Amino acid sequence: MILYLTSEARVNLLDFLEQEFPIKKLTGSFSLLSFVVKDMRNFSHARFVVLDRIAINESDEELIQALLSYQTIYGMRVIIIAEGLSIGSPLVQQLLQIGISEIVTSTEIKKLQIELKECLSDDGMRRFKSAAPPQVNPEEQPTSLIPEQIKYKFKCNNLRVAIAGSDRRVGTTITAMNLVCWINTHGGSACYVEANANHHLAHIIHLFEPEKLGNAYNLEGNDLYITEELNQKYNVIVLDCGVLSEPRIQENFIAADIRLLCGSAMPYDLARFYRAIERCKNLSVQSLGLFVPQDLKSYVLESIDPCIVFGDSSLNLFDPSANDDLYQKLLAAYISAF
Repeated sequence: MILYLTSEARVNLLDFLEQEFPIKKLTGSFSLLSFVVKDMRNFSHARFVVLDRIAINESDEELIQALLSYQTIYGMRVIIIAEGLSIGSPLVQQLLQIGISEIVTSTEIKKLQIELKECLSDDGMRRFKSAAPPQVNPEEQPTSLIPEQIKYKFKCNNLRVAIAGSDRRVGTTITAMNLVCWINTHGGSACYVEANANHHLAHIIHLFEPEKLGNAYNLEGNDLYITEELNQKYNVIVLDCGVLSEPRIQENFIAADIRLLCGSAMPYDLARFYRAIERCKNLSVQSLGLFVPQDLKSYVLESIDPCIVFGDSSLNLFDPSANDDLYQKLLAAYISAF
């Protein structure tokens, strides 16, 4: 059976396969992480899962995280339909890194059907197979290749770092959690506070079932809070403010000691990123561009913000090495070497 999560616009796209495979269509708009946690077990007998990218609410980085969660539980082959997506795009590279190479990108119906049939074949789509990086078993990885984490002395207490996004799906939550992990790994103490109404943390708690200590949910050594009722003092409190509010910016973003504004500098997101930066011009804000193609960086610096810094995409909510230089510079005034 094929489980097909699709938008209304593509609901009939797989009909040509009905003589070969039974197809279960679910039509609408989906949070993939929520679907994996709450509903996927009802379709565990499916042989393939086909995802229409337009029907998935998450940003590209959140989609990758949801797929990683899916892969820890289920083994059905995943096929991504992303019409018109460039083969060299960041999303394609991230999908390949986590072992998903069934990526349909054509825009013409006949070519789409050919690609879908190839994805459903025994060998799957071969176009990306050679591009996918080899999978390394962590147990077999030489310890000499694992970088030693430098420790710092943190000269701050309850320093408030607020992170907001210019729009949904620009990497705000994963940036906030990576910063918490970076601080905790490099000698400080930090916690994550969900200061928005997206409820991503509730999905994470439901999926991973972390230990609860007082008001904190502890996951991989990191304290996560749904509200700002903290168990203790920390060197740094990282506030995930979600999308920058309109017309009035969130008070917890304004009142923070350090403000980080995330935005995607992909061509279709540039206007929103520019408007968000303009709205913050009376505040001290560090703008962070994620998923920025190399050939666009000079344009972004000239036309959007000459002070913007560019971050690397992260596939792991708790990656202590992601954007190491960025976080070190962000906290430079509050840390020193031992």
